[in-house]
Amino acid sequence: MNVLHLDSGLAFRGGLQQVLQLALGLAQVGVEQQLVLRSGSVFERRAAEAKLPFTALSFRSEGDLISALQLRTVIRRFQPQIVHAHDARTLGLAAVTWAMGSRSRIIAARRVAFPLRSNPLTAIKYRSVAQRIIAVSQYVRNLLVASGVEERRVDVVYDGVELNRVSQRSDSRRALGVEAEACLIGCVGQFVAEKGHEFLIRAFAHIRQVIPPAMLVLIGDGELKGEYRMLIQELGLDGKVLFQGFVPDLGLVLPALDLFVFPSLHEGLGSSLLAAMACEVPICASRTGGIPEIIQDGITGYLFNPGDVAAITQSVLDALQSPQRTCDLAKAAAKTATQRFSVAHMVEATREVYANVLQA
Repeated sequence: MNVLHLDSGLAFRGGLQQVLQLALGLAQVGVEQQLVLRSGSVFERRAAEAKLPFTALSFRSEGDLISALQLRTVIRRFQPQIVHAHDARTLGLAAVTWAMGSRSRIIAARRVAFPLRSNPLTAIKYRSVAQRIIAVSQYVRNLLVASGVEERRVDVVYDGVELNRVSQRSDSRRALGVEAEACLIGCVGQFVAEKGHEFLIRAFAHIRQVIPPAMLVLIGDGELKGEYRMLIQELGLDGKVLFQGFVPDLGLVLPALDLFVFPSLHEGLGSSLLAAMACEVPICASRTGGIPEIIQDGITGYLFNPGDVAAITQSVLDALQSPQRTCDLAKAAAKTATQRFSVAHMVEATREVYANVLQA
């Protein structure tokens, strides 16, 4: 079996990290692979460090004819049985090569918690060109089916978690510059509206009235960072909220947290949740998208309604004021991460999809 992976992402966030883990895992079971990545992306360096063969293209848009021609050249040279497009842009380019005569079987990945767009190009890509679609959760699968994709052509493969390094709590706190006695709440996510940081910050203002030592660390970056800084100042939270920036190895910072809060408004799954589970950090998360498929309310964590400041506040207070119960939930979550969401499970499930497509 030989596979060509396509991904046009620039920042090395959750989706790209999953592609890297998938490629490394498939290599261990003897699958021949090539990666086609976006020029100037962090993934170029990561792929080189991992000694994975790759080609870098501009990937400016799915209508980029130059990239499509270059991709066709790569396909002709490598002759992949499977072309796995990990995002919508590269699926569009794969569709162009298919129209040019490529007969590699095309598999699409779908991670986002939104229905397919209602336009002819999207319909062609997902309903005709892609022979199989791998959805990151049952929620995403249901959205695809509701958008007109045949049920038999959609498989669910959950993300896998495997942390390269996990620090001790004291080392993580020292790295963040946080005092040992502080009550530290953390969140990981790109600073965009759909990740719900605004609601968490507003809830944090109420949480501090009940738990004065509480501090909030926001791990990530993005276009709304300036707005969030202004909101923090407006709420009188200066010095109580830390901006940590993007952290590629979450195992180095997550152990510092007393609680991981994930306030996303829309989420296909949430790979950083899996990392928090693996680090045995207690979790409060939005009841949205694929999140309830990995976090069970009252069993492996606490769930709240998305975008509800009062619900976030109460959920966090319930978690922090019931330490023994919260600790038990975190242990159950860590066990779940090991048993259901390992990288090995993700790799094997993906390889099975490939095999089924080749046999069909």
